[in-house]
Amino acid sequence: MIIQTLIVAFIVSYIGSIPPGTINVSVMQLAILKKRRAAVFFALAASAVEFIYAGITVQFHIFLNNNETIADYFKIITSIALIALGLYNIFSKSTSSSIKVDTKVTGRHGFLRGLILGILNPMTIPFWLAITTYLENDDLINVDGYGFWMYLIGLATGTFCLLLTVNASGKRFTKIADNTFLVHKVPGFLLLGLGVYFLLKLVM
Repeated sequence: MIIQTLIVAFIVSYIGSIPPGTINVSVMQLAILKKRRAAVFFALAASAVEFIYAGITVQFHIFLNNNETIADYFKIITSIALIALGLYNIFSKSTSSSIKVDTKVTGRHGFLRGLILGILNPMTIPFWLAITTYLENDDLINVDGYGFWMYLIGLATGTFCLLLTVNASGKRFTKIADNTFLVHKVPGFLLLGLGVYFLLKLVM
């Protein structure tokens, strides 16, 4: 189960990081400007912050599991939030091409930039909280004991590898970034499905 937790976390994190946002678009822009070394440092810093945020998320998840009354209310709130976010993505017409990120950064300064943008991206906490709840409820992961660290390593490594993929693909990633269906509709339907799934589990 520990190895399974690591693998599942890696796959979910890799796929979950594909929809273009400030982090991976920044890496893409650095790659286009041929600042690949800075992009690697950037990715490393962003993944380190993801590790910390994931740790906070899992600890909060464990706290909720030990407080069933609070957990039930929070699950309702999370379900509604996922549904709202899903609908927002489905009906959104904007694309990530509108994201403007300063890319005047070289060498190890990329690490600092990645650290700052990673810290300014706390929305990963509610996202991973919902995903963690779903994965554990379906017995796909176990965050007890060593499973906790394997889960965090899997999430951070998945994000890092996705950013390395973006760095390697460079301009080719713009085809994904400008694809409204892939960027907004697909994640939107996934979030909507998760929200409805959680609500149905609460009422059944």
